[in-house]
Amino acid sequence: MQKYYFPADIRRADVVAAEECGVPSVVLMENAAKSAAREAGLLADGARGPFVVLAGVGNNGGDGFAAARHLLIGGADVVVLKCADDERYKNDAAVNLSILRRLKSEKLRICDTPEMTDAEISALLDEAACVMDGLLGTGTTGAPRKEAARLLALLDGYENVVALDIPSGIDPASGAVYEPCAKAAVTVTFLAPKFGMAFEPAKSVCGKVVTADIGVPPFALLPEEPALTLLTGGDMRGFMPELPRDVHKTQRGNVLIIAGSAEYRGAPLLAARGALRAGAGLVFLAVPEFIAPYASEKLPEAIVVPLAVKSGEILSRDAENVLSEIAPKCASIVAGPGCGRSDGADELFVWLWHRCALPMLLDADMLWFFARHMAELPPRGDVLLTPHSAEAGRILGMSAAEVDSQRAECARKLTYKTGNALLKGRDTLVASGCSLKMIGAGSPVLAVPGSGDTLSGIIGAFIASGMSVGDAAAAGALAHATAGEALEAKRGVRGTLATEIADEIPSILR
Repeated sequence: MQKYYFPADIRRADVVAAEECGVPSVVLMENAAKSAAREAGLLADGARGPFVVLAGVGNNGGDGFAAARHLLIGGADVVVLKCADDERYKNDAAVNLSILRRLKSEKLRICDTPEMTDAEISALLDEAACVMDGLLGTGTTGAPRKEAARLLALLDGYENVVALDIPSGIDPASGAVYEPCAKAAVTVTFLAPKFGMAFEPAKSVCGKVVTADIGVPPFALLPEEPALTLLTGGDMRGFMPELPRDVHKTQRGNVLIIAGSAEYRGAPLLAARGALRAGAGLVFLAVPEFIAPYASEKLPEAIVVPLAVKSGEILSRDAENVLSEIAPKCASIVAGPGCGRSDGADELFVWLWHRCALPMLLDADMLWFFARHMAELPPRGDVLLTPHSAEAGRILGMSAAEVDSQRAECARKLTYKTGNALLKGRDTLVASGCSLKMIGAGSPVLAVPGSGDTLSGIIGAFIASGMSVGDAAAAGALAHATAGEALEAKRGVRGTLATEIADEIPSILR
């Protein structure tokens, strides 16, 4: 589990450290720089040549000056390329520059880049064992300008770059990348990773991220709720409750799945299989009556509930009567996999929203009905939307590309009427209340027909087990993603079926 924070939280932490913990900011800079110098040495791995430090005008340049000193302590040759005259540096950056000036070491060169040609700077970069990017920090906005932009353009293509706090040229709040931008092999981020570093394209630009200790524990400086929590496979244990040895099937949590249509007869089975493999007790599978015999044959572990149809469409009034009998036996509802967009399904959606009080997951065409009726729906806090980018765009009145360019903001917007949303895709997000989680696992294996239906069933089972809707969404998406990774390791990225994803879930939960 990795926690990310907004840049403003990190800047505030410096103030808290000084004013409430009594740790001067120059000490924080010293500790961060020492960690950065260590990582630079590891990246250089004995390579010949000097360490070249690019130092901007702000505190990020001060980090570079302090790191340069620690490299000297380790016996390295160091070249500091600073963007401005000494007088431009203030506060802690000025203190550390002054210390460097007084060292008068033969192993140290300090140069002002405005007085150097591109060829002179490139020659130094070419011979460097490692380059440290200390040009721009979290306080800068927009694309790099002037001397910083020039140096970053010259740095393009080098693979031995260590970025201090963030790579210069990324937006640490949004994850946007400007041009020119430092492309780091390693980013040594101070105190905690910044929110934007979790998102593409900034994520790729950061390379390996190492969090540097600054001398004060994060819990003393940062908000209790991070801006984002990244979940990986090892975090599954934190979600799954222990099952007593004498557990009865009805104590596992029963799930009601409402799914299927003439065009999509397999989706209900995939959702039910996902729920059963995720540990649900009883799974009531409500499907159009023409699917029922097939469903009973293919998945005898599910309790199949036929829904009356006319001209191939569900009769909503009959379905409501049947589901009213079954819903009290269940702890969650999964509605939508393969249900189609008939008038009967539309009427059933409205009934579920207004009349059924169980926690509910909406997927596939039920998301289409949600978008259609959203304006008149009263808010509920126990519903989970599970859209991919195009479905989210339909709900929010945006294109899929626009959703992907601002995924965190869109995930939060999706919770306006429901309280919970799972935005599928690369870097899947789960928004619930003030919490935002990212799934730090996954595989191309998951990009197959029926994979989303399986995921819906898994989450439905977790909700029925007693988890909160938000935790169930995060746990289900994480289990699903980790199953994809496991299957890729076994057989590669091609040819996996959605049923096999479901069948891998017990191993992931073991």
